[in-house]
Parts: sequence; C-alpha cells; structure tokens
Amino acid sequence: MKKIYDFFDLLIKVGAYIAGIFILITTFIIFFEIVSRAVFGLPTAWTTEISIYAIIGSCFLGSAYAVRTYSHITVDLIVNNVNDFWKTILAYVSNALGLVFSIIYMVYGFIHVIHTFDLGVTSASLLRVPMFLPELLLPLGGVLLVAAFVLQLIDGGVHEGGEHL
Repeated sequence: MKKIYDFFDLLIKVGAYIAGIFILITTFIIFFEIVSRAVFGLPTAWTTEISIYAIIGSCFLGSAYAVRTYSHITVDLIVNNVNDFWKTILAYVSNALGLVFSIIYMVYGFIHVIHTFDLGVTSASLLRVPMFLPELLLPLGGVLLVAAFVLQLIDGGVHEGGEHL
C-alpha cells in the first residue's frame, strides 16, 4: 500500500514539474513573439494559441500539487474557531467533497475529450490543432486531483496554514 501511495505522490509531483515546464515554455514563446514582432516586424500566428494551451495545462496539472502542499487558497474562518475534533471532521468533509468534485470533473472531462475526438474538432487558427489534445490536459489534471484528495483523506488530520511541505 505504501508503494501505491508513493507512486501517486510522485505522479502528482511529476504533474507539478510538467506544469512548471509549461510556464517556462509560455515565457519563452511570448519572449520570442515580442522579439519577432518588435525587432524584425514579423508577428507569429502560433504563439498566442500555444501559450494559452500551456497556461491551461499548467493550471490543471499543477492544481493537485497545490492541494498536496496546501498552497491553494483556503477560507479558514470556521476552522480557526473550533476545537481540534471539529477541525479534523471539517478536514475530512472538505477533502471528501473535493474528491467527489474531482471525480465528476474527471469523468465528464474524459467524456468531453472523447466527443471532441470523435467529431474531429480542430482549432479555428492556422495551426488546426486537434482540440482533444489540449482538452486532454483537463481530465488528466482531474486524475491527479482525485489522487491528491485520496492521499489527503489517507493522511487525515488538519493542516495549519502558512507553510509548505
């Protein structure tokens, strides 16, 4: 069981690294677009579309890591004003609700990607990117979120905000 736990924890970290790489790619292609347009007077037709896909991918692939490291935004008004027993209960409830949302999101994301693939939808730009490819990043992020919330439920307990793991 420990190996499965460690595997999914590693998978979440890999998703975070890929999200970081997507942010770097976005930075470089936007820089390229600025230089190409300002210095050479040759704007590109592909940088905006690719950077949008990379930013979307970084958000969805990195969200599970944010859950695991408690880096996401939390509203802790109630949690800070109850005893430890209720803090633990609220932690389990919020992680269980996050898991339910993530499962629904993942399932419907995959259904949408399958429909997009079946219809052969491509982007309206000159690149004609098959849309199932960038859309696939969303349910893959959902898989990572499901894993993150399951691991949170296994870990149990309450995290005091303010620091990272």
